Amino acid sequence: MAAAGLVTGLVGLGGGTASADPVKLTQKYTCKFPIINNDPIEVEISADMPATMKVGETVPEYDIKAVTKVSQRAAQGLGVLGAVTLEGKATADVNVTLPGGTGNLPIKVVNTVAKANIPNPAAAFDVIASGKSPGGLLTWEKEGTAKFDVKGIKLHNMIARDADGKPVQLPPNGDEFTADCTMDAGQPTTLHTMTIGGGSTDPTDPPTDPPTDPPTDPPTDPPTDPPTDPPGDDPVKLNFDIKGTSAIKAANGSTPLVGGIDTRYDLSKGTFDADLKLNPTKGQFTIMGFLPTTADIAFEQTGKTTGTLDTAGALKSQSEMYVKLGSVNVFGIPIGGGPDCKTGTPAKIDLASEGRFQPYKGGKLKGTYTLPGLKGCGGLNDMISAFTAGPGNTIDMDLTYKQ
Repeated sequence: MAAAGLVTGLVGLGGGTASADPVKLTQKYTCKFPIINNDPIEVEISADMPATMKVGETVPEYDIKAVTKVSQRAAQGLGVLGAVTLEGKATADVNVTLPGGTGNLPIKVVNTVAKANIPNPAAAFDVIASGKSPGGLLTWEKEGTAKFDVKGIKLHNMIARDADGKPVQLPPNGDEFTADCTMDAGQPTTLHTMTIGGGSTDPTDPPTDPPTDPPTDPPTDPPTDPPTDPPGDDPVKLNFDIKGTSAIKAANGSTPLVGGIDTRYDLSKGTFDADLKLNPTKGQFTIMGFLPTTADIAFEQTGKTTGTLDTAGALKSQSEMYVKLGSVNVFGIPIGGGPDCKTGTPAKIDLASEGRFQPYKGGKLKGTYTLPGLKGCGGLNDMISAFTAGPGNTIDMDLTYKQ
């Protein structure tokens, strides 16, 4: 997901009167994002920094450029939320090793992440950011070698916006989110090594401007433990409550639907599988146009519900289940049903979203299906089947996200 220039303005320390040379550092991280969970990013930091400076010289600010490679999976995850742009801030933890064994200077560098467009259809893309290093924090006191290491990053105040420029809500985060990043094992950290030579001032005299004290807050140490889940391939778990209605055309009535569905969404493919559970319910019907009839109804799913959710917010699902009638009553008098009364074959139910489906909110699903004939419903099985089975049945349901 866009680490979005994460270390923009990272550590452009260096300067003085010496000429600057191009320097570059590439690092890989695994960051944990909303909906996307763990995902890999790669950041290339570049700057112009001098190879040498002198004792007594103060480090000014310098321009930095950072290019972050963002995965197709991240673009897919942002897209299904309705996001078209991403922006925010990134804080880099930088350690300056001072020359002459005089210690270290930890620095927190906060940078602005420029607004980046999210490709649709989803595809891998680069996020480019630029900024300036903090100047005036350091004056060289001793000769020797100084080293500048990028030790970690954190993304914060990140905002994904929709086509109208409104923030996309990411419960429980709200308008903004934070992503903690773990540096992958074996990554280089040194952006630049600089030689500090003797200055024109008397080394026994202290510099006119003493070095600024390091920040009171030490840099955040990057997590040393790898993420629990592997990056880039773990499914996103999204669970929903279900409430709706199914109209049975042949029986001239309807039955309420209540239950839940627990999904595992594959961001890379835009597909999901799910465990669907519909609670037992009771239907109210009028058969033959005038006979009030009730039926106790239960559902037995034969396999996983499967489907797709694309970056346009269009959700489609397919389910197969037996419909079971525990009892069928006319004027309150039992006429059939029982433990073996169910459709002879599973009903195949295809649903599609009406409007954009929001993974962290939910949406409305609709569809039509055919109810197969019944078996095992007692002596009046054929009559009961004739007044229930057939095409043209509808389902209208609302899915509400639950944490």
